[in-house]
Amino acid sequence: MPHELTSRRLAAAARGATAPALGALQIVLATVVSVLTLSLVLAGCGGGDDGAAGDRSPADQRLLVVTSVPIIYTLAANVAGDSVRLENILPPGASPHQVSFTPAQARLVADADLVLVNGAGLEPWVDDLVAASGNTEVRVVAVTKGVEFLQPGEPIPLPSAGPDNGDDHGGTPEGDHDDAPDGVDPHVWLDVANARLMVGVIADELAKVDPQGAADYRTRAAAYDARLAELDLEIGAALSDLPNRHFVSFHSAFLYYARAYGLEQAAVIAESPGKEPPPQYLAALVEKVRELGVRAVFSEPQFSPRAAEALAREAGIEVFEVDPEGSSLSPAMYEELMRDNTATFVRALGGTAGG
Repeated sequence: MPHELTSRRLAAAARGATAPALGALQIVLATVVSVLTLSLVLAGCGGGDDGAAGDRSPADQRLLVVTSVPIIYTLAANVAGDSVRLENILPPGASPHQVSFTPAQARLVADADLVLVNGAGLEPWVDDLVAASGNTEVRVVAVTKGVEFLQPGEPIPLPSAGPDNGDDHGGTPEGDHDDAPDGVDPHVWLDVANARLMVGVIADELAKVDPQGAADYRTRAAAYDARLAELDLEIGAALSDLPNRHFVSFHSAFLYYARAYGLEQAAVIAESPGKEPPPQYLAALVEKVRELGVRAVFSEPQFSPRAAEALAREAGIEVFEVDPEGSSLSPAMYEELMRDNTATFVRALGGTAGG
């Protein structure tokens, strides 16, 4: 009876915490394709709006590099400097799992010289945007090449396609992106060592599209890499001596963080964003939390916290918010994000008050 009661309570509290996303995503992408096609036609007829995000003004003839999500933007900004025009598609604070676009955002791809994406299934909408843009010359690259991917539920890393083999994929919208195995956790940047690999790929790709600036890109990448190496050590030291290393996350976003810094993601509330967890699962999760002595459950700002709050109430633990995605476009964002998340993990797992 207590188990059944817990199931009912959690079902009621969690209902509406996430909304089914697959059908909505398909509708949004179809709309984007239609709107983008129309906007390109209007632009060709002189009917486009002035100053749209995809327009390249005569005063700015730099290469246009477009990133998919804020994390890739902030890594690229530290390498590109002012040598290119850097733009981002997905607005800060939005979830890449539930997306919608304005014509101006979509038109960025039509003028892009290089599109940098995370890959590993994080941006399933990229191919549609590129195909709709008609830009057959753009190079689309997943900057996670060389990263060892993790699969939710499996502790063994899965190798990626490895470093670029040197083939030039220019002239096709497919590029050399998303060679990751299916079903992997795409949040690789939450291990700083992976972010450092990504910075190296970004520098190489910028050098390919702008050979004259190659030395500058690599110099900036080296300086940024040195800062990230210090950040990695700082995070490891902050998390090295916690009394409890188990946590529950909203969805499987912190596997890489946990592996890198000796923590244990005991379970997740939602297997994938937009899929409501069944009440039986949440009730069993309460038991697991109690069995392992888990003291913290983490919500994320991109999704409703109600399921996490329901679990926390039943299990007698606290809810803390961590952000796997980042919510601003600035060169400092990644370092600030990692420090803020680490401070929250220390509070949540170290026994200090707050939340």
